[in-house]
Amino acid sequence: MLRVHFTAADLARVRITVLGPLAETEISLWNMQRRDAKALFGGWRARTGPLITGDGPDTARFLSPPAGGLVDLFTLVGTADCIDEGLERLCSVPDWRLRAEFAVLPLTARRRAPWLTGAMGADRQAVRRLATALQHCHRVAVAPYWVRIHRHLDGEVARRGRVMVHGGVEALLDSLRPLVVWRAPVLEISGYHPLLHPGADFHLAGRTLVLAPSVFCGPVPQLFASPEADTVVMVYPALHNPVDAAALWAPPAGVRQADAPVPPALVALLGRTRAVVLCVIADHPACTTTQLAQRAGIPMASASEHATTLRSAGLTVVTREGKTALHTLTHLGLTLLNTNGPTLAGT
Repeated sequence: MLRVHFTAADLARVRITVLGPLAETEISLWNMQRRDAKALFGGWRARTGPLITGDGPDTARFLSPPAGGLVDLFTLVGTADCIDEGLERLCSVPDWRLRAEFAVLPLTARRRAPWLTGAMGADRQAVRRLATALQHCHRVAVAPYWVRIHRHLDGEVARRGRVMVHGGVEALLDSLRPLVVWRAPVLEISGYHPLLHPGADFHLAGRTLVLAPSVFCGPVPQLFASPEADTVVMVYPALHNPVDAAALWAPPAGVRQADAPVPPALVALLGRTRAVVLCVIADHPACTTTQLAQRAGIPMASASEHATTLRSAGLTVVTREGKTALHTLTHLGLTLLNTNGPTLAGT
């Protein structure tokens, strides 16, 4: 457990905001390497993982090492409304600050690309290469969903803001249960990973606490505190409901699911159309056969045939509401999606 200690002055400085697409991109790379919360992220991981290529996998393992921890780009660049602004700020961070932040990483790491050692030393060419890799990761992992993600996060900030307006900062902190527990003047974060902060007690010491919701963070809030910054950032999970997750990861309006990428290994195993049908059901739990056909871009008869085959294999299940049949993935179906969409940690 981590205990964050507040003074009365510290409470007055608490604020809540959306960090922006660069922060969400970095946290998405951390999420991509995890295996929990499959109901929320299983389909997204399975389809997005194979699309992160080039320097992307190395960048993911560098910024969020499998052994634990997450590089703090948040306090380095601050809130950035667009990815280009965030990356421009990253490339402009003073050398000493970059070296100080990357110093939290192990000096030796298996499978680290040599150019990332240059980034750790604030070599400008390597830092620009890191920024280019992050831009690629944003384009395939976050950008297709950013409008919805931003709307979801704005709604979270507005909801918490109303709590603070009516009940004050302590009501805001208390509203974050069960993610954290507010016992004035201490905020307790249970299950906090010791690698992310070595001490059990953390004092704000006059710094502003910024609460930052993230759809990719989970299941435990994460604290980011650089000695050189006058703010401390607490990123906390803002996506809990599989129905909300299905809405976020649905294909953008006007794009047929049949045109959307699916894991190549899944295509080889099931065939492209059947793989697409399985991915549609993952993105749209409790969809009807008519909706399945529309979203997969296939005839109704074909959708029904493939859905029956997937159900017979134990990958999906049908529930009924009156005369309507609704298709949903089984645990085996989710496992298959995750197995055939390799995580970055194993690439």
